[in-house]
Amino acid sequence: MGVLSRSCIITLAVLGAAQAVINLEAQSVSTPELTAAFLFNFVKFTTWPADALRDGGAIVICVSGNDQVADSLVRLTEKKMLEGHPLVVRRTGLDQPLNECHVVYGASLNARGAREFILAASGNPILTVSDLEDFAERGGVANFFVDAGRMRFAVNPGAAERARLRISSRLLTLAKVVRDDRGP
Repeated sequence: MGVLSRSCIITLAVLGAAQAVINLEAQSVSTPELTAAFLFNFVKFTTWPADALRDGGAIVICVSGNDQVADSLVRLTEKKMLEGHPLVVRRTGLDQPLNECHVVYGASLNARGAREFILAASGNPILTVSDLEDFAERGGVANFFVDAGRMRFAVNPGAAERARLRISSRLLTLAKVVRDDRGP
């Protein structure tokens, strides 16, 4: 085998391995389990107003647009309680009433869908979350984004305040804090 052929084979092998690593990183960043874990932690570090979450009442996490995230959340929250509240996961459509949800995750939204989602949740104490990269800047409470191959999240404290939610400073220190043009 000539030097050129050996060099081509080595180059192809390195490129193939690099592509496998890139695919693996992309897959691990977007895994439903990771999204579910983030959502679960959002719940742990959010406080709802007393009129929205009665003593012993369930915290309802609604998921729209991604059954794999819903399945992962079901497994993650099964038989778990947070401060005396059982966790319930529901699959929903963003065109359905959201007033029974405490958290709504809207997957794969476009700009129009995000606007409709935020409007549907407005006036209710709902933690709105999406994987649309600028969702929080559009008025949602939080969104996921990828930075240097890692899943990160942004939080809009003004949107949380309008929803009458209190986001723990512990969560905010880990977030990219963003604002929209509607408030603080």
